[in-house]
Amino acid sequence: MEIPAESWYKAISLRHSQRKYSGEIPDESVTSSIENVCAEFTPFPSVRSVVVREPANDVFKGAVGQYFFKVTKAPYYIAFIGDMTETNVQACAGYTGEGVILEATALGLNTCWVGGFYKREAVLKQIDLKDDEKLIAITPFGYSEEEKDRVGKSAKPYRRKSLDKLISRGKIGDIKWVKSAVEAAKIAPSAANRQPWRFEINDDSITVSANSKRKGIGVSRGLDCGIAMLHLELGALVNGVNGDWKFLDYPEVARYKIN
Repeated sequence: MEIPAESWYKAISLRHSQRKYSGEIPDESVTSSIENVCAEFTPFPSVRSVVVREPANDVFKGAVGQYFFKVTKAPYYIAFIGDMTETNVQACAGYTGEGVILEATALGLNTCWVGGFYKREAVLKQIDLKDDEKLIAITPFGYSEEEKDRVGKSAKPYRRKSLDKLISRGKIGDIKWVKSAVEAAKIAPSAANRQPWRFEINDDSITVSANSKRKGIGVSRGLDCGIAMLHLELGALVNGVNGDWKFLDYPEVARYKIN
């Protein structure tokens, strides 16, 4: 499917992770729209997204170490599944899953990337995996427990590093599409808000790299970088700039080169 750049770009600033849901089941038309996007937005053959129309009460678990992570009363969730024989599957999953999440946001739903802190065995009872596939991450979707926190009605500030700490080489200068792209990538979600991406800016391309050669324990840095990749591309597209991604050797992840 063609990326709906305008609506997804607008959804970037509306999306905030939501863990407490009202339990309200979305209208059938809304859920069907999410299922259609899962089926149609398949930019990489190694990743697929599956809507699970089952309450997620048995899927999520709570305290781990000093952090408390608990999702409550989510009516449905989405599973992001990858073919682990593919080298770039984590980045592909982040890119693909964020597209589904931004579509959910555009439809007025709340979501939350969950790469850990859930009962994997409970999910595997509700989905079927093919040979070499693995459950990479999930997101609940539904409506916030409090009306004031619903999408478009909350002005929660983002806590993000400044761009000078995220740009490893090159400068934004006065190029509008570059500024839009890196600003959009800057506010991408990541595990524990670690923001592991770094950007190298050239005249006709932006390279996304991880900030460490270690791929990460639990949630992969590659997954986080894949999410940032989609944000970056949306920032370019809304400025009329089209390009293509080329995957690179880790810790470099991928380069977006304009056509």
